[in-house]
Amino acid sequence: MQLVSVNVARPRLLKGTARGDVMSAIHKRPVEGPVMVRRLNVDGDAQGDPTVHGGPDAAVYVYAFEDYAFWAAQLKREPASFGWFGENLTVQGASSDVMCFGDVWQVGGALLQVTEPRSPCYKLDHKMGIRYFAARFRRSGRVGFYNRVLEEGPVQTGDEAVLVEPHPARISIRLLSDVRHAEGVSEEDVERVLAVHDLPPDQRRHAERRMRRIRRQKTQ
Repeated sequence: MQLVSVNVARPRLLKGTARGDVMSAIHKRPVEGPVMVRRLNVDGDAQGDPTVHGGPDAAVYVYAFEDYAFWAAQLKREPASFGWFGENLTVQGASSDVMCFGDVWQVGGALLQVTEPRSPCYKLDHKMGIRYFAARFRRSGRVGFYNRVLEEGPVQTGDEAVLVEPHPARISIRLLSDVRHAEGVSEEDVERVLAVHDLPPDQRRHAERRMRRIRRQKTQ
């Protein structure tokens, strides 16, 4: 894996979103390194509404470089720059199929741990200029993932990224996202998710809700 871009933004007013005028830092742009990754964010970055974004378990958002080509083809347009999806780090080789809940990985001088998939809101619709794009993004499974920062350190474009300690359960970010948002998830896959003892409470709630749906469908 390799770090392709470091992207940051300060909050700014988004006018005319689905919920009116709101503050957001979704319009991230690449910056030259080295840049410090800290416990709550990347230097130069911030959250527009800290009550629903950020925090220790969502300090750094990562998106896979490979998924840019998918969306460029789907949308028939090229991204203006990295940070297109509001990610802090664009990383080659860090797809939602490869990275798993609980994985510990090193990028540059920072040690990170994968916490959960992103489930974007209406602000992504506004940024992309496409109605219901956030729902389409969620259903794609190409959602990227949040991280907690185990060790602060500098990162810059070109840094190697290495999986240091894979989580033994091997529950991919795509599976966690699909359990919440996609159709066709099997009962066996949901059971695998629910068997993870350190699964975050909100991810467990989504999995339990999906399991109830699957079992209801079996009895109909």
